[in-house]
Amino acid sequence: MSNQKQITFVRADGTEFVLPTKWQVCPRCNGNGSHVNSAIDGNGLTAADFDEDPDFGESYMRGDYDVTCEECDGRTTVQGVDLDRLPADVLREYEESLQEERDFQAAWRAEQRMERMMGC
Repeated sequence: MSNQKQITFVRADGTEFVLPTKWQVCPRCNGNGSHVNSAIDGNGLTAADFDEDPDFGESYMRGDYDVTCEECDGRTTVQGVDLDRLPADVLREYEESLQEERDFQAAWRAEQRMERMMGC
């Protein structure tokens, strides 16, 4: 039995392409198997958060708020697309789709920041 996860990419013409995968260091926990609970720092922390409560800062740095990684479930690795094994045309389309997603996410985050600043 294989633990291999299948990743499918839908090309611009609507055809599906099963992408080759390989094990990679988990991008969420950087291979640590845990990360800070999103409820603690999901909206971002500033130096003021630590300055105002030094005990919180110590607890945070000590890992008191860490949880098992939500991405890899503590395994430290995840399956990701093996870009070296993609045909050139699929690689180009795949990278374009990733860039579109990054652009969308950046615009969404900017909108969220603006709404917070305006008190919406």
